[in-house]
Formats: sequence, C-alpha cells, structure tokens
Amino acid sequence: TEILGVERAGKDDDFFDLGGNSLSATRLAARIGAALDVNFSAREVFDDSTVTGLASAAGRLDGGDYVPLTAQERPDRIPLSYAQQRMWFLNRFDSSSLAYNVPLAIRLTGTLDTTALENAVRDVVDRHEVLRTVYPERDGTGSQLVLSASDAPVRLERARVDEIDATARVTEFLARPFDVTTEVPVRTALFEVNVYGEADRATAILVLVAHHIALDGFSLGPLMRDIMMAYTARAAGIDD
Repeated sequence: TEILGVERAGKDDDFFDLGGNSLSATRLAARIGAALDVNFSAREVFDDSTVTGLASAAGRLDGGDYVPLTAQERPDRIPLSYAQQRMWFLNRFDSSSLAYNVPLAIRLTGTLDTTALENAVRDVVDRHEVLRTVYPERDGTGSQLVLSASDAPVRLERARVDEIDATARVTEFLARPFDVTTEVPVRTALFEVNVYGEADRATAILVLVAHHIALDGFSLGPLMRDIMMAYTARAAGIDD
C-alpha cells in the first residue's frame, strides 16, 4: 500500500490494477526481498501480481543464497550501468539535444531566505554523488568520475526578471543542453520576479534541470523534497 499510495490491498487484488507499473514492481520486489531475505525479482511480480500470488512466490524461494546489498570497494575506473551507457552514447552522438533534459520549475511566494536556499542546494549536491558526477570518455568508452563536493560546479544561479519575461527566461534556462563528458548533470536557478502592481508580494521561481543519465521523472519529487528539507534546516540555523 505504501508503494502504490493506496489505503488497503486485499489478498486477491492485483498490483497492476491498483496502479502499479514496471518501476514500482521493481521497488516492490526489492522491498519483499529485503524483508524476507530472499532473492525476489520483478519477474515474480509479473508472473502473479496478486497479494496471494506474491506470498506464494516468496514462500517457494530459498533465502540461503540471498546476498544483501552492501557497499563495495570502488574500482579506479567506475563503469557505466547499461542505462547510463545508452544515455552516454546518445549524448555523445548529439550533445546539443534537449530530448533527455528533465525539467522542474516551482513558483515560490512569501519571504525567501536566498542564502539558506543557496546553502541547501550545496548540501543536497554534497549528499548525492550522482549530482556531481561527470562521464568522461576514456579509450572510446564512458566511465563515471565522481567530483568532490568542493570541486562540483553546481550552484544556484540567481537573476531578477520582470513578470512578462519570466516564462521566456525559465524556458531559456531549461533549454540549455548538457555535455555529460565535461559537465555535472544538473543545474539550478532562482528567478526573482518583479510582479507589477504587487510590490509587497515576493515571488520567485525555483528551477532545476537534470540530464536523464542521472535522474528520471520519478527522481524529481524526492530530490526537491531533499532541497526543501535542507532549506528548512538552513533557514532555522541548522547546518549539519
């Protein structure tokens, strides 16, 4: 119920009829495997996606070969995942393409602590290595190079714009392409908007755009939640 966001699920209810998809099926399989110490794959979810069927499949599995997911020693050259290889090749084929830009824009009203927001962005980049990873070409193939937090050039760009120009400026920012071999795959900006006739109302637009090699649409919600939580902490004077 937590994965699907539903109040209840009966023993004969079908996971996909309740709103499940291939991504949430993978999450469900991982959750079941971790809870029961078995190697439970997404295939079991597709084979019988009722609660009864999932319980039966889990009961047939032997937990003796279960290998928990733990941190491993990092090699000198970090390879790309299969999905990253595809994104890397497409980016090398046409680095000017915007097809794999993943955008998000949120309008903010009220008093905004811009210094706290800038620090919050840095906090989140420091926390998530994927936001400060570049994918250089070596011997004709891509690899991952994780930059230190101090070396990652991710910052909150700031600009003041008139209300009539705000949409065009946001669109222009979102439409800048990435070269993932030399650039980190995320950019953020804050456009402070001059609202005509409402001088007392502070308005801003927080914009984030990432390349699909690092994030997908489902990642934007958790990422923005992390930024907002970091902002709340920074605004309250909490910096650790």
